[in-house]
Amino acid sequence: MTGVVEMLLLGLLGLAVGLVGTLLGVGGGLIVIPVLLAFYGLSPGSAAGTSLVVVLINALSGTLAYLRQRRVDVGVGLAFSTGAIPGSMVGAFATMVVSSESFRMYFAIVLISTAIYIAFARRQGVSRGGPLRNGRRRRLVDHAGREYEYSVNPYLIALFSVLSGFVAGFFGIGGGVVHVPVMMLLFGVPAHIATATSHFILTFTAASGIAAHAALRHVDLFIGGAIASGALVGAQIGAKTSERFSSRALELLFAAFMIFIAINLLLQPSQN
Repeated sequence: MTGVVEMLLLGLLGLAVGLVGTLLGVGGGLIVIPVLLAFYGLSPGSAAGTSLVVVLINALSGTLAYLRQRRVDVGVGLAFSTGAIPGSMVGAFATMVVSSESFRMYFAIVLISTAIYIAFARRQGVSRGGPLRNGRRRRLVDHAGREYEYSVNPYLIALFSVLSGFVAGFFGIGGGVVHVPVMMLLFGVPAHIATATSHFILTFTAASGIAAHAALRHVDLFIGGAIASGALVGAQIGAKTSERFSSRALELLFAAFMIFIAINLLLQPSQN
């Protein structure tokens, strides 16, 4: 494979990452990590660090689009980032003591859990409220005049943010698989606000995770930069698509894809 062809394929991968990741508010690492592990033979730490480069660019691009749509709850996003930043750095260093086999197993569990959430949890009208919804009242009106009202507890959000940060640094996925379902299922944040705010949070968790991984020399800038170039464009498309169309069919397809990748990871032979 020539360098030009490889760059093109990685850019197309990034386009898909930006599109799907922005729709779901998960950054796109769920797609990037399996590719880096299966086709590039990167170590768990290098796969996570390189993936976070893509997550950061995707998150920045998607956040700019969502800010224009006025769907980002900056207050909730900052509350989620307080514990996520140190959590992501701890997660990054944790990759140094985990074997490749264990890493694949843990990541497969995350993939399957996320797929179940996407396939079933978001069907239940979770945006109407959650068990932890009592707290400070929030009200947002987007650029189309749609009004969103909900309540959140910033102190509980800060506690959950530590977990989302650890997931971000350890798996290289940005932590969206934690804070999106937490916002929707537990606090009753509407889906459109949760996914948009998630991208805002990802900019902080991904940046702190990259700093830790860079110190460990876990970042491949060639691969990460090539994928990120496509994600930059894909994120803009994803943000616009999320506003205009129902993403239900895409969510189900993506859930099936994640389960397929998880099974593939689990069936990979152990490396001696």
